[in-house]
Amino acid sequence: MTVRDAFDIVPFDSPHADGVSALARAEGWPTFSDPGRVRRLFAAPGVVGLVAVHHVDVVGAAHLLTDGHHGYLTFLAVSAGRRRDGIGRRLVEEAFEATGAERIDLLSTPEAEPFYRRLPHREMPGFRVFPEWMRPHPGPGL
Repeated sequence: MTVRDAFDIVPFDSPHADGVSALARAEGWPTFSDPGRVRRLFAAPGVVGLVAVHHVDVVGAAHLLTDGHHGYLTFLAVSAGRRRDGIGRRLVEEAFEATGAERIDLLSTPEAEPFYRRLPHREMPGFRVFPEWMRPHPGPGL
């Protein structure tokens, strides 16, 4: 790994919120696009938040819900210029380590499916259910 490629995986901290929200905005994902909301979501009970940093720049992030046995990956994003550098895989590996989960479930966009298929997995159908008053976002975003 070259110096350009070097990155560290660290627990989320409040100063990372701007970088995480920038990743979400780049993907068109509104749920994590506001830094204030990111701070609240990453600080919620039962959440493990991890970020990949290169120097001080956030180049990847993961947000998981966990009960210590199961995990649910709600957000995994890697900066477009850093994809295929091993950041996504390391975030998933560190998520297992940090949560102690025996499995991590998730929903995926079609564009991300090839990444998840390279990990040990089992595919199962899924749904995203909304309350009656909320119309679902027409795209694949969060």
